[in-house]
Amino acid sequence: MTNKDMIRQYLNYIAFERGYSPHTIRSYKNDLGEFLDFLESYDADSDISKTEKSAIQFFLQKLSSKGLCARTLARKLASLKSFYKYLFQNQLTTKNVTTTIKTPKLPRQLPDFLNPTEAATLMDLPNPSTLEGIRDKLILELFYSTGIRISELISIKLRDIQVEERIIRILGKGKKERLVIFSEYVVNAYQRYITEMAKKINIQAQKYLFPSIRKSKNTVLSGHICQKTAYSIVKKYLRQVSGNEKLSPHSIRHSFATHLLNNGADLMAVKEMLGHSSLSSTQIYTHVQIEKLKKEYDKTHPHAKSRGTI
Repeated sequence: MTNKDMIRQYLNYIAFERGYSPHTIRSYKNDLGEFLDFLESYDADSDISKTEKSAIQFFLQKLSSKGLCARTLARKLASLKSFYKYLFQNQLTTKNVTTTIKTPKLPRQLPDFLNPTEAATLMDLPNPSTLEGIRDKLILELFYSTGIRISELISIKLRDIQVEERIIRILGKGKKERLVIFSEYVVNAYQRYITEMAKKINIQAQKYLFPSIRKSKNTVLSGHICQKTAYSIVKKYLRQVSGNEKLSPHSIRHSFATHLLNNGADLMAVKEMLGHSSLSSTQIYTHVQIEKLKKEYDKTHPHAKSRGTI
């Protein structure tokens, strides 16, 4: 089996068996391709399954010397670790050379999010007199009401929406299903959207909530809106409420979690709503409670207020 065959087999595995997102698969493919180019630049006949630990370390050092940040290096190492773990588990290599390579220590980054006033302003920006604006309103409301990922939003199927129960069945990371609850704001936006779409197409024949293309009346639309399009739609409105260029559709997900916790939601409940597999992924949002905790501490702890020095 050639080097490219092994990489292709691994990519098929994470795509069809592990259910990784197209974005993640592209990243892994690029990282592994870059590593293979590195190996073959020294030896055109190199065997990626027989790579030594020192070669991977040298690869990372070369990347570091180019000025790549620790987060990028960590991601590339994660790609290699996952790949060599797969090779070892499938007996395509005799040892996993990446097990003892330490991941660079990363600074804990707090997520960028909107404050409640900005979030409220964002929801009111789309033009309600156009089909495009009505669609955009539903997209924004879904993000803020449910905290779903952009890959989850574009894949919503009409059959998975239960309007009366205010529930959507979502297919998340690793093909894991979960139910998300949505607000009356979403109900109103959804009904308006469906009513207007029904004037253009045969809704009953459609598969996805947000189809990829527009055709003539009663024509079935194939596929769903692409991630890049959804990203651009949301980014356009985010720029109107904040000068923070780091804000993205994922920032609305951060806002969803932050605002829930700020208003007393249970951390475990938020974990389930976000579809996190571990609590550690959710705990980053606890930063929003620090000021709230300080106020509670100052108000209730006997030694919170200074009584002067002795």
